[in-house]
Amino acid sequence: MDEKTQKRKGKLNLQKPSGTIDFFPEEMEKRRWLTRTIEDLFRKFGLEQIEIPMYDFFELYKVRSGEKIINDIFTFYDPPKHRAEENPPLYALRPEFTASLVRCYNSTELMYRPKPQKFFYIGPCYRYDEPKKGRYRQFTQAGIEIFGADTPAADAEMLIVAIELMKKLEIKDYLLRISDLTVLRTYLQINNLETDAQNKIFGIIDRITSSLRKGEIGAIPDFNEQDYIDDYYASMNDLGIDREIIEKLESFLHLVGTPSKVSKELQKLFESELEMLELIKNSRLTDVCELIEAAGVKKYVLDYGISRGLDYYTNTVFEIDVPSLGTEKQVCGGGRYNSLVKEFGGEDTPALGFSFGFERLLIALENQGTLNEKIPRANVFIGTKESTRKFGVKIAQKLRNSDLSVEIDINNRSFKNVSSLVDRLKIPFLLFIGPRELESGKFTLKNFITKEQYEGVSLKDVIKNIKQYKKI
Repeated sequence: MDEKTQKRKGKLNLQKPSGTIDFFPEEMEKRRWLTRTIEDLFRKFGLEQIEIPMYDFFELYKVRSGEKIINDIFTFYDPPKHRAEENPPLYALRPEFTASLVRCYNSTELMYRPKPQKFFYIGPCYRYDEPKKGRYRQFTQAGIEIFGADTPAADAEMLIVAIELMKKLEIKDYLLRISDLTVLRTYLQINNLETDAQNKIFGIIDRITSSLRKGEIGAIPDFNEQDYIDDYYASMNDLGIDREIIEKLESFLHLVGTPSKVSKELQKLFESELEMLELIKNSRLTDVCELIEAAGVKKYVLDYGISRGLDYYTNTVFEIDVPSLGTEKQVCGGGRYNSLVKEFGGEDTPALGFSFGFERLLIALENQGTLNEKIPRANVFIGTKESTRKFGVKIAQKLRNSDLSVEIDINNRSFKNVSSLVDRLKIPFLLFIGPRELESGKFTLKNFITKEQYEGVSLKDVIKNIKQYKKI
């Protein structure tokens, strides 16, 4: 091996792993702002923050997470046990929060607390997705879970919380899509289809519906609806489903509209099936829709093509789309999962929740120009001479104790070079501290936004001026 090859092979790979992002300080400022906004909103609904480990046992997710998610999970073994045991436990980086939260609820004293238990979370998740903008292998989810409430009011509150966040963020281009899996699941049960077959059918309908909705907004180049309908029929035929059932279920791909419109279409679709007609008539979505409208939610449709990609959903499910995001238009999804707590070994406990894609929210905000302005890293920069450095450090601490963010020169720059640096960093204020300031206790303060300069200012007035501008 020649010397050049040896050097090349020994070179450290400094590329970031595929599907990950390095967040620069300006990006982190936006992420902190969004985190605070979400936390404040969730707390207004009585939700309490909870945090769980970033990895859990793989078996936990294997139970009811759906085939696609299972195939996309990052797994690993505990190294010492892997060497020592014949069948060591397999761990998984969490692909989502719900399964681990149910595990936490079932295995701790949380299950004995007064119900409903209402939690929220914000944290990283991991899936082996094909990376593109808005879809990463490490991503952040922000969501809620509610345990111990099985009423239309609980379903409505879940939806209201989600929409209130969209309003709080002032994202204008969005649409709430709501469905009730009870209708589809009951029809499949009447036709003697087992749970495993039902979940596979849900997966097909959800996949085809997702493509159709993306095609409708122009997110798929050369979109041809018939190609996806043919895919639907081929996939259902592969499951060995009766042709009559396949044809009836195709209608679910197109069942979109107002509650009254969708209800009429469902009644027509099942006009000769009394059990289904009774179910449609008594659907809890009627009450849910009335409640969310009472809370001011207007931008929504019923969409019975939504089945979600997780096997544990049982009743109400929903998604929130932002069409400007194209193929990654879904920013939020969730629903009711009344069986999961019991399936994980707990008591029969109804539950529901949702999660937002944190990065997709940021992209949506950037697309509409909400997050374009860079937030400065400090309110004020202090330039000081070497002879007055101790005094400068003392003043910096007084300003910080007054709730201001302060940066002090640590490179012994001249006042001219400090001014140039502050201008480039877009820090609003520069405070000069030299021998004159040390002696007089009066300061020179320059506003780099308005270009105004104040001479002989007291420290109290320095703080007042900066705070007034900060408030603006």
